[in-house]
Amino acid sequence: MPILGSFDTANNYDLNQVVELENIIRIVKSIKCPPNISPEKFKEYRDKTSEISRFVCSYFQQLDLSNIENIFQSTWIYFSLDILELLERFNLLRKIPDSSIKDLLDKKLVSLINILRCKGWVKKYNQVITDCMMNNKDAAEIIIKYYLVKGFAEKENIAFPKALTQEKKIEILNYYVNDSSEPHPNYLELIENAPVIQGLNIDDRMRLRAKKNKEKYWEKHSSEKPSFSYGCIASFQEIDEELNESYNEEDHHVYCVYRKKWVREHHDFPTLLNNFIFLFGFFDSELRCQFVLKKKSIIDELLAESEGIKHYPIRSQFTKNRMIYYKILSTYKEELENYGICIEDLFDYFFGDYLKENFGISDFEFKKPSKSVSLSERIKLLYIEMDGILKQLKYYIEDGRVDKELVAISSNPVRIGELKSFLKQKYAYAKGDRLKEEMRFLFSFNLLFGMNFAWSGYNSLVEIIAKEHLFITDFAEQARVWIKWLIERGALLLEADNSLGIDIDRCSLLYNLYENEVVCFAHQKGKQKEILKELVEKEEVEVESTVFSRQERDYYNFVLNKKEFSNSLDLRNTFLHGSFYGTDEELQQAYIETLKVFIMIVVKVNEEFCLKQNDKLCS
Repeated sequence: MPILGSFDTANNYDLNQVVELENIIRIVKSIKCPPNISPEKFKEYRDKTSEISRFVCSYFQQLDLSNIENIFQSTWIYFSLDILELLERFNLLRKIPDSSIKDLLDKKLVSLINILRCKGWVKKYNQVITDCMMNNKDAAEIIIKYYLVKGFAEKENIAFPKALTQEKKIEILNYYVNDSSEPHPNYLELIENAPVIQGLNIDDRMRLRAKKNKEKYWEKHSSEKPSFSYGCIASFQEIDEELNESYNEEDHHVYCVYRKKWVREHHDFPTLLNNFIFLFGFFDSELRCQFVLKKKSIIDELLAESEGIKHYPIRSQFTKNRMIYYKILSTYKEELENYGICIEDLFDYFFGDYLKENFGISDFEFKKPSKSVSLSERIKLLYIEMDGILKQLKYYIEDGRVDKELVAISSNPVRIGELKSFLKQKYAYAKGDRLKEEMRFLFSFNLLFGMNFAWSGYNSLVEIIAKEHLFITDFAEQARVWIKWLIERGALLLEADNSLGIDIDRCSLLYNLYENEVVCFAHQKGKQKEILKELVEKEEVEVESTVFSRQERDYYNFVLNKKEFSNSLDLRNTFLHGSFYGTDEELQQAYIETLKVFIMIVVKVNEEFCLKQNDKLCS
């Protein structure tokens, strides 16, 4: 504001100062009167903006544009976009020849991205900009981000010149993948996993070259690859307790030790299946699968990389959990093999005997792969059986029985989202913005910053209110508005002495929803179930009647196919079409991932029949 106060047309302003004046008056026009400025003074500033605008326009009209290079060389680099916009606004592009634009871009006096942000420049210098983008590393990375990075096109609002055809864009990407000096591995990975998109036809050959050059880059720069050393060691030993789990801070390894005697003395298949839930924690108390993708952690937010469009967002906790569950399942598989049992035996028992013994259902059929077949063939057969099981489940839920002829005549695999639950209300997801805001305030740091004293040691508003004797006045004025709103919502309470308390049932339910992004109706009890029903009536939660939750469906699609996620493992298609060419280690990883999906299916099928049979849970 002092700059406005001292404005005088007689001053000898340079271009940087003029652009700064323009930016200041733009802000003044767009804001209300700040609390530290009197309304009279602010009106005085507002009145000056018209005079300054005329001065800025006059200043630009008198600029010598015969050597535009000097203009950009003499101004601060972070003002370059402002200058481009002002030259366009004051209709001065007619004074700038094509050769000057070519020099600006060739000498990088103006960034290509800034030029593309200015539609007037792109239209006027269509061919010049197109020519400069050919065999240009910066141009390739802009094209990659525009088409392949989630949210980039909407955020940047750039325009490509009309002369830049799809063929030329592909030519630029080919240059980047093949000839560019060390293309960035993250961009190569985006090309490798690019979906089919309109306006940019990336073929399989380019994907393969991108994949190989990405691997070549990391071989050359292995010491630079961002990494954090962690791991998991799982084993069965002669210990007294069933499970001893620990974390070693020195090597950042999780150690999972299970009791050998437990497996040795419990060979019955129901117990061996229940181990996935009660011993290994593959599922929680609401039978939500735990190796699926969870919400972003604080670390993910801080270290977020650009996510590609149609990408399954592989976050830090997901990667860590995937490694842990891989180790646990691999170790369990080996331990069972010591007793002549393979994991597929458990599936065979479940569909062949368990369903009949517990629910009187003998309709399901599972053909266990022979132990003599190769591992690659076994995986292929498991995916064939998986398709069959999902079809049988679909028809049983719809018809109350499995018509084998109907299964045989159906040639298309069942989409995981098509599987409707026996329950009319199975899963609930946060829908309303008010509910999401309530959870965010309760379970994050937001309102802790509005406290009138140090809050260190606490992770959320709920935690500090539960442990400290607080009043509304302990919060800053702006935060008090939200505290009162949370009281109106029912999450916070006013105690007899006007101190703050929490509604345990509401906060417990909402914390469950906040952390897991989904809750299961059938597993809610008492007041929490009533609160959930109220949220449904108010349309603040969205209800679905499906066998699998959204997160479980996404994980299934990530492992099996590329219909939803272009960076998926695509294991089902790879093995059914005989196109797996990985190493023995990668083959083993594919086998374990396949078993994990099958285990998820078995547990969710069992849950469906349990819920159907149990009237209390279904009510």
